[in-house]
Amino acid sequence: MGRPALPANVAIRLATRDAVAFSIGLALLGLGAGAVRVLPWALDSTVPWAVVFPFARSVAMLALEAAFFLGWPLGWALAAQRFVSVGEARVFALLGETPARTTLRLVPSGVAFAAVLAVLSFAGGRDANAPGRVLSELVAEGRASCITATAPTAITVPFLRASWLCAPDRAPRLLAPSPVGNLVVNAGDAHIAEDLRRIDLDDARFVLGPTANVHVGSMQIRGLPAWGQSSKLPPWLRAILVVLSAFEAAALIVFLLLSRRVRGRAVALAVAASGPLAALGSLRWLERTVGPSLLLFTLLPLATLTAILCTAWLAACLPRKRATASK
Repeated sequence: MGRPALPANVAIRLATRDAVAFSIGLALLGLGAGAVRVLPWALDSTVPWAVVFPFARSVAMLALEAAFFLGWPLGWALAAQRFVSVGEARVFALLGETPARTTLRLVPSGVAFAAVLAVLSFAGGRDANAPGRVLSELVAEGRASCITATAPTAITVPFLRASWLCAPDRAPRLLAPSPVGNLVVNAGDAHIAEDLRRIDLDDARFVLGPTANVHVGSMQIRGLPAWGQSSKLPPWLRAILVVLSAFEAAALIVFLLLSRRVRGRAVALAVAASGPLAALGSLRWLERTVGPSLLLFTLLPLATLTAILCTAWLAACLPRKRATASK
């Protein structure tokens, strides 16, 4: 008897549907949590939405990345567990379908999730890699809004303790505390380095004393402390490692379920979640470590694999209730 043709509407459809459902649900939770950080600025009448958007975009990209990173393995785990619980996996096994072959049939569905996750991870990593670029966008958007002001007003620039002073008949002026010394600087424009260690000011004016006013056409402040932290991982490498880790977690949990090494819905979801959570935790720890080698970041798939296998082993060691025969 030949091997059964496992149709897409049995395994691939279930896996895709559940992965999409988990990803959307987690995305809504993540965006809701991110909105808590963005909402105070969005509701501030002195902060136009155009100024809030660069920061909101960064928060949304990271929330969506985490949602798809976690939702993809969870969706596949739930679909595989259901496939096993209704007995279809056993039927296909009896007819010669191995767990590895069934897992490979899900690759087309995984390619779509990998593409989406790669885009989200690259976009989020690009902003995380250069936080100064995001802050410069905040300054630029504030200046653009200030130019179109029809009445005297002040536009707050989030995170910089700075404000654009706007008037219809005057050029915008940026008022902010100086990063060095107890001074207040007003400038025609400002540009922040990607690593936050340098600020370039155009047409800067500040007061040094009762009779000392300084005006410079261009001013550059270097050697500033990194009051914000930039990612040490290039966006392209981040995207590759995240996609590899997610695909590894999703495929491995399906294989473990089909081979009956993991049993039960709750256990399946716990094992599936352990890999991405371990990868995200490792990534965050490496980002906060001073001067880690990029080679260490390539161990993220290994952290995913180790977490899933260890969680599956611990789950197998737990005592299970045995059904007793009725008299």
